[in-house]
Amino acid sequence: MEISTVVNEKEWRDFLARCSTASIYHTPEWKRFLEKTFDYQPQYLFATDDCGNLIGLLPLFYVKSRITGDRLCSLPFSHVCGPIGENGAQTDLISKAKMIRSTLRDTPLEIRGDIGISGFHSSELFSTYILDLSSQTDEVWKRLDHGSVRRTVKKARSLGVVVEISKEDEDLKAFYEINSINKKNLGVPCHPYSFFKNLFSGLEHYVSLYLARYNGEIIAGGVMERFKGSVIYGYGAADPSYLQVHPYHALIWNSIEDACRDGCSEYDFGRVSHDNTGLIQFKKRWGTREKKLFYSTFPNSQKPTSPDRDSSLYRFGNTVVHHMPMPVYKKFSDIVFSHFG
Repeated sequence: MEISTVVNEKEWRDFLARCSTASIYHTPEWKRFLEKTFDYQPQYLFATDDCGNLIGLLPLFYVKSRITGDRLCSLPFSHVCGPIGENGAQTDLISKAKMIRSTLRDTPLEIRGDIGISGFHSSELFSTYILDLSSQTDEVWKRLDHGSVRRTVKKARSLGVVVEISKEDEDLKAFYEINSINKKNLGVPCHPYSFFKNLFSGLEHYVSLYLARYNGEIIAGGVMERFKGSVIYGYGAADPSYLQVHPYHALIWNSIEDACRDGCSEYDFGRVSHDNTGLIQFKKRWGTREKKLFYSTFPNSQKPTSPDRDSSLYRFGNTVVHHMPMPVYKKFSDIVFSHFG
């Protein structure tokens, strides 16, 4: 077996096509998206057998940050990632990654998955919620919580909320503006516009922007990432002034219907921290099953990159963000957002 840092892109794609655990985060497009959007250094590793066939992949980026600390990560802006391929290849890829970190001033190694290898510390800080899909949309509809989700989806439609898919720059900018408002209200940095712009220009075949309109005005949006039969509800935002017409329910159900019609097998509602009980309950009502997310770090004394929401520093940061004028807040976010991938 040989470990290398480069591979023919066709071989890469062929490997992903036959690997059942491959995700959108393992694609060449996601690598280029992160390279274009952030100042990260790629450290991708590929394992080949004695015949030169690709049998393993570990995507890695070296993230340098004075705010959250330097780290070798698989993978920034993914909620689950790590080595894929044959078991032996995965072990060798992890060993090679540990060697690389030693050349980077012993930078911590963070894998977004449960590695189960001695020397790693495994933490369960997040979960995602998966909705199993069917080609029969009615079957999925029946699994939803009748008392809340189904009734609310119907109400949104009766109130005149209309859902559409768009790739227009002006619509993407409208979504960015709404997302900025949402993130500022939460007291955290927002995604730079370049994040969404590069996402759609680099992964146009894998991502879709769903928009909810009310009286012709865009009031909410959701970015859906699709790869090999799985749909991830990646990013969502709604105008706080229009929550009473339930735009989230409208656009999520519309995207679920499309996924069923296209033969997808699951709908991933995305990562949520265990202390966010309100969002957890929202995702559970859609008939989902919980999937715990484990983050593994090496050495085992190192903790994964995750904000401590109870800390005085985090609360102070929230307060500062809340009081920033929007133009200042956006520029501030453009500078610091890459540190939190």
